[in-house]
Amino acid sequence: MNDLIARFLNRFSQWHEIGLTIIKTIIAIGILCLVAYLLTIGYIPSEISFGDTLIFLLIFVACSIVYAGLSMVLFFFGISLRPVVYWIFSTVDMYLPPDIRIGKKLPFPKISILTLGSSLYLLYTIRSLLLLDWKIRLYVALTSAFISLFSYAFYINWQKIKEFNNKFENLKDIIDDPDASENIKKFASIKLKRLEIHIKDSLQIAFFLILVPLVPMFFIGDIGKVFLDFTMQKTGVSVEKATLYIKAPYANLIDLPKTTTKELSQYQIFIFKDIKVLFQGIGKNTLVSYKVKNIEKQIVIPNEYIFVERERKANE
Repeated sequence: MNDLIARFLNRFSQWHEIGLTIIKTIIAIGILCLVAYLLTIGYIPSEISFGDTLIFLLIFVACSIVYAGLSMVLFFFGISLRPVVYWIFSTVDMYLPPDIRIGKKLPFPKISILTLGSSLYLLYTIRSLLLLDWKIRLYVALTSAFISLFSYAFYINWQKIKEFNNKFENLKDIIDDPDASENIKKFASIKLKRLEIHIKDSLQIAFFLILVPLVPMFFIGDIGKVFLDFTMQKTGVSVEKATLYIKAPYANLIDLPKTTTKELSQYQIFIFKDIKVLFQGIGKNTLVSYKVKNIEKQIVIPNEYIFVERERKANE
């Protein structure tokens, strides 16, 4: 019973370290996404209060959730392609010199029917998105290929960890045992160091796996922009087409048709329709954007002079 509990705690600690690495990486990516969006629109919010800091944290979480969802979809695609990676490596290995040939050491990655079915269902779900632009297809193909490669490496490494756990149990107890011989302690120490190396490699591979969906966004610029815009719109920080109620004198700065009502005119409030809000909700200002003759203009308006109205479908 004690051996079973010790084995469970040992494996739990290994998965715990990998899980913490994944969570920390995703949170860091959430922060990076918000910073990247602010740099994209060329705006840094000013006069941030403590309450705004909490909103920042919520945006970090929202960015992390959206990124985790995107990574999960691509992860299913990549996992389903692991047998292809195995066949490629096995074919290449046949033509390598005998002294560096791997032989039959590569394990075949088992794919469950649930994983394969989920990937096919997700592929069917986003089929219309894939048909929109060749860049989206390129992004999905690249990330899925790299995820399959790194996930297969993770699979191989984790198989080695499981093999070590099955063959060599209680290595730390052997090292600490005063009655054990020096040769046995030395043997246990070598095996324990090798196990720690495999765990460290697994953490590094997990880190790279999390970064795989992010890296192509820097090279396929439109994909990164779409991701950032989608995330900010879902959090309410950005609104694609909003109806703005703006007080004078800031209303006079916008070179677009404006309307008003009898009640609003008493307060010098004017209505502007279908204007993009780039950033709101944090700080004391709101950043709006509009186009005049294909020239984009941005105006920073204090929050007390602007009211933002947006419409959403009932099923969203």
